[in-house]
Amino acid sequence: MTAGETLKLPETQILQIHDLSCGHHVRFQVRDPPGPNHTTLHPLEFDKYSNDCNALIFVIDAHDDFKEALVLLTNTIRYMYERNRQTRFEVLIHKVDGLQENKKMDIRRELQQNLTDILIEYSIENALINFYLTSIYDHSIHEAFSKVIQNQTKQLRALENMLQMICTSTQLDKIFLCDINNKIFLATDNKPVEPQIYELCCDLIDVYVDIASIYESNDNPVLDSMSFCTIELSIGVVLYLKDINEVLALICLVRKESAIKEGLIEHNLQCLKNAVEKLFVHDRLTPMDDMNLHNIE
Repeated sequence: MTAGETLKLPETQILQIHDLSCGHHVRFQVRDPPGPNHTTLHPLEFDKYSNDCNALIFVIDAHDDFKEALVLLTNTIRYMYERNRQTRFEVLIHKVDGLQENKKMDIRRELQQNLTDILIEYSIENALINFYLTSIYDHSIHEAFSKVIQNQTKQLRALENMLQMICTSTQLDKIFLCDINNKIFLATDNKPVEPQIYELCCDLIDVYVDIASIYESNDNPVLDSMSFCTIELSIGVVLYLKDINEVLALICLVRKESAIKEGLIEHNLQCLKNAVEKLFVHDRLTPMDDMNLHNIE
């Protein structure tokens, strides 16, 4: 679905439940209640659909006066915080496309400060709240939901440690573990994620999937655990994508001037691939010594 097509989606008027997954292994359920303009449901009646809620995503229009939204968000946090202090509140300040960078930061800062001041009045100081600036016209929405999913992935720390080991041993600039179908990045190494790098990785996935679709048929799928793709950019960066399975892949960035040892990269990525599969199959944090990571060179 393109960004333009999302504008034609009908507004949610009844509670909708969606079962989703990332890379087969990370499964979750999305419960989408109607907005305040289409329901008589009071925010303090969240118990009707908030049982076992791990994260609550609250979307605010960046172009609207957010006073009413702030009241609704505050009441929501108060209610959920009393029942489960481990619930994460993910606030998406949406439709920021077209706004200048300083305007975006001002909106985020004002909203965050106002919410903090109100919550302090209610003696709520340790609520788990994150803010994201998002738009459907760039990759910011994918980046925001990647962070939301990462916050709910119990294997995150083990994944990050494994990816950092690969970066160090293979001299990569950056590495991501991602879901090809929805561009959700499940983990990366410990270097900060630059938005431009994230966009390059998303564009690589688009190219990879589009080319594969040309040769794919129902009886003969193209993408499998042996698939890979390499793209050399004019800015002196090489992008390398290697499949783990039909939906999960590793994306590596390495400088062109670096001494690229393809055999070493292939060997280490194969070790990482096996370790990732084993980590999720066990469905728990498996000790690293049990996942053959000592074979990394």
